[in-house]
Amino acid sequence: METKKDFEGNPLVRICANCQKINQPNMASFAQGIDQKVKDELKDVDAQVKANSDKISFSHGTCPEHLEMTLRTIPGMTPERIKSMVDKSKSGNPIPCLITNTELRHAYMRGLFTQEQMKKAVQGQQQAQQSLKEHFQKLAGIIKS
Repeated sequence: METKKDFEGNPLVRICANCQKINQPNMASFAQGIDQKVKDELKDVDAQVKANSDKISFSHGTCPEHLEMTLRTIPGMTPERIKSMVDKSKSGNPIPCLITNTELRHAYMRGLFTQEQMKKAVQGQQQAQQSLKEHFQKLAGIIKS
């Protein structure tokens, strides 16, 4: 799947603003019950978003998990209405939750925001592993140089 582009041709990445900013003081109610390791990783995600914002357009929204938390704070919202709104946010192409999606969070921590970047990183890692394997085979005399 190719990454969408903004009007300037930069990759457009959808990200949950609440997940990204979970460590800010005004987000304390959202941060309750989240493992400290995840919070620390989200600090790295936030730093990578800031560092890459000149090359990547981040379309900030709210993941279904944070939408539900937000809706619960609104007076008069019924459980049925909350469920309906959250279900609608999950349909189509929902904004991913970086708290629950460990793989995506770890990619973002490394500054890998698009499918193309992630694929290229995996290919580079596989190539490095193959080179290392061949090097050790040469050292062990399994293959000739």
